[in-house]
Amino acid sequence: MKSTPRPFVPALGLHGLTGFYDGLIARFLAEEAWKARLVASVAPRPGEVIVDLGCGTGTLGSMLKAACPEASLIGIDPDPVMLGRARAKAAEAHLDVRFEQAFADALPLDEGSAAAVVSSLVFHHLEQPAKRAAFAEAFRALRPGGRIVIADWADPDDLLMRLAYVPVQVFDGFPNTRDNLQGLLPGLMRQAGFEDVREVYRRRTIFGNLAFLHGTKPVRGGAL
Repeated sequence: MKSTPRPFVPALGLHGLTGFYDGLIARFLAEEAWKARLVASVAPRPGEVIVDLGCGTGTLGSMLKAACPEASLIGIDPDPVMLGRARAKAAEAHLDVRFEQAFADALPLDEGSAAAVVSSLVFHHLEQPAKRAAFAEAFRALRPGGRIVIADWADPDDLLMRLAYVPVQVFDGFPNTRDNLQGLLPGLMRQAGFEDVREVYRRRTIFGNLAFLHGTKPVRGGAL
């Protein structure tokens, strides 16, 4: 019996818009500036395994690899079209990045194998049960003391940022973006077992507030 492909929310909400993703993000979200800051937040080190969860077209994974060529970069995404673009981008830059087709709640990684899990504009695509499962998988894959760094939409600072967030909800779905709008991601991270969860950076964009969240897997205990 032929298996039914598992559905997922693609970048920009529609598969037909995938080809426009890089250009739109670069033009309207000042991608280079905040992703450079995100790379600095992850601070990849030689010998570490860094997982780019929901890697999309591979921009962040390539930036992380270029920042520390001695680190091992693994990009995970369910979208084969995005992965094709990511592989081409890394190959063009002569960067050795491994890309795997998988979902955030079923990572092809051994327990405790990763030093860091980073995710950029992914969690707002997931409804809350999927968010919980993804955080649990990230926790499992991280080694004790490993870090998670999330860049995603946050609760709005004011009415202007709330109104700016509406197009994100229209394109990516109201149920899955609600947790971001209500500022629930830090609590979901803590419930997955992460410690020292905190917001370390926030910026205003034309689509609302973008924030970086950091968390750590405890060195002792913290089992789910």
